[in-house]
Amino acid sequence: MQPNTLRRNSLNTLIAIILACILMSGSLLGCNSNTDPDARQTAAPESEVPAYSAPPDAGPTHGAVETEAPSGTEPASLPTEVPTEAPTEVPTEAPTAVPTAVPTAVPDTQPPVPYNYVSIGTASKPARFTMPTDLYGVSQANCEAWFSDAVFCGDSITIGWKTYNRQKLENDPNFFGQTHFLCEGSYGVIHAFDPISDSSLHPMYAGEQHYLWDSIAMMGANKVFLLFGLNDIAIVGVDGTAERFDQLTDRIKELSPNASIFIISTMYMYKGSEKTKLNNRNLYLLNQRLVQMCNRKGYEFINIASHLIDEEGFVPDVYSSDHYVHQSDAAYDVWADVLRSVAARHLKGIGPIVFTLPQ
Repeated sequence: MQPNTLRRNSLNTLIAIILACILMSGSLLGCNSNTDPDARQTAAPESEVPAYSAPPDAGPTHGAVETEAPSGTEPASLPTEVPTEAPTEVPTEAPTAVPTAVPTAVPDTQPPVPYNYVSIGTASKPARFTMPTDLYGVSQANCEAWFSDAVFCGDSITIGWKTYNRQKLENDPNFFGQTHFLCEGSYGVIHAFDPISDSSLHPMYAGEQHYLWDSIAMMGANKVFLLFGLNDIAIVGVDGTAERFDQLTDRIKELSPNASIFIISTMYMYKGSEKTKLNNRNLYLLNQRLVQMCNRKGYEFINIASHLIDEEGFVPDVYSSDHYVHQSDAAYDVWADVLRSVAARHLKGIGPIVFTLPQ
């Protein structure tokens, strides 16, 4: 190859190298223009950048730390309205609720009304079978034990109940709770106020005569059963007998305020044995007056007499021991049935029988 040709080829190669370098330099300058500060978009002034404010219902930003607003920058204003949505967080413990009263369950044996109202009879004749004999699920023994703090006060009719009890106690030492008695033959409510003397009829207690209200207080009776009338009507009539009953119960309550008083109906008579003043008509009128007193004072009227009469209102043969006013053991069997039921009602919390008068 000729020298001139070599020089010409070398020059061409050099020119090619120079052109390549120029092209590469332009490419590099184009790449660097993106990082030139003059080519960047001018940032907004700091004061124009709004402070961050999370939406009202947004939770905390993970990893964010709350800082004070940069100096010269107004903090973001708080929302003027309180969000109405409930907080999303559930408290770990529920607030203690105010207890509400829970009604007490009524026992199955409780009647729908506190009292059972029963008529004592028509204007001219007493009603029959006015007292329940149901024990309401209570055992007979528990019903009889209810009388352990009771006392029966009265006349010879009450003595018959005492004698009946003593006979039963021979076979059953717990019969009617070994009930106490304050009774005397021919004794009446009017005699309870007589002065104590050798001739007075006050029942004996602790070996001596005492006024009835004193004996009741001394023995500490909590239940007082009174039966009078047959020995009073012929002397002071219906009104006088009723008034003395009222006075006697007041005296008993003065000394034994916590004692419950029960008035046993005055018993009726055997047909053909009536007297001028002592007769079934007056006895029925007295029982009506006693019902009035019981309803007024809150005592319980025990109408045993209504179970011991026939359709005409007289004591039949089966219940009479003397064809007059005294009663047989069969009659006292009825007493026991009625009185056990009275006890059962009290033990069950069932209201007493309340008697109404003829219209």
